[in-house]
Amino acid sequence: MRSGYKFLVKMLFGLYLVGGFATCQKVDLPSEEGEDTEQPGQTGDKPEGGGHGAGGTGGTEEEVPLPPEYEGAWTVTGILSEYEGVDLDEDYEEMVVGYIVGACDRTMKNALFTADEIRAAGVNTNLLIADSKDERDASRCMPVELKKGTDVREEANLVDNPEALGRRIGLLGLVKTYFKVVGLKNVAYHEWLTNGGDVEEPEPEPEEPEEPEGPEESEKPEKPEEPEEPEEPEPTPDPDPEPGPIQKDTIIIDSQPGHIEGGRSIGHK
Repeated sequence: MRSGYKFLVKMLFGLYLVGGFATCQKVDLPSEEGEDTEQPGQTGDKPEGGGHGAGGTGGTEEEVPLPPEYEGAWTVTGILSEYEGVDLDEDYEEMVVGYIVGACDRTMKNALFTADEIRAAGVNTNLLIADSKDERDASRCMPVELKKGTDVREEANLVDNPEALGRRIGLLGLVKTYFKVVGLKNVAYHEWLTNGGDVEEPEPEPEEPEEPEGPEESEKPEKPEEPEEPEEPEPTPDPDPEPGPIQKDTIIIDSQPGHIEGGRSIGHK
């Protein structure tokens, strides 16, 4: 009886220990906001900095937007990649947009990237364009032919127009092999673009100042009227003089008749 009692006590104690361990286990509950409750190191963790961009920077340089009419135009990198290994004996007319970065002297190995070098070599027959105005790698540039007598040669060759270096330009021409690489020849159309992508508006010619028109006859200023001379006041008549003594004729009686001045003579009878 005593042994059975001891056995029952041991069993109850064992169950108590098992229940205690069970209640000590960690229970993950969902957060109130419904957020993921995974802890670091669990499945689903992603290392920071994943992904690779151009140049290993994790991103690409922001592209400059183009005007609507250039939305289908090629970038230099795009057209070089598209036509690599293509038989360019056929005519492929394409529009390409890029920055003027230099010129080449008879071969791409002699790429020139400064205005002084280009002027010293006298290279006015071609251009090099690229997607960045700071490009100095000839393999990332596209040569453009500047035919004699064309507008693009007159306006864009860097011997006569060194200020064009670094400007953005849109070109329409034929994709051909030029200097043994993919290039653009027979340029039929070109347009200057700002670095922001908008078409460059030509500067308006200064207007000649208009000569001031004289006043019309009807609008001629009238001569000021001469001031009228003040009228002389009419003389004020003198008041009637006061009546004085009544003058009478002087009668002198003279015994000798004769002429008396201022009077009358009466003869004495």
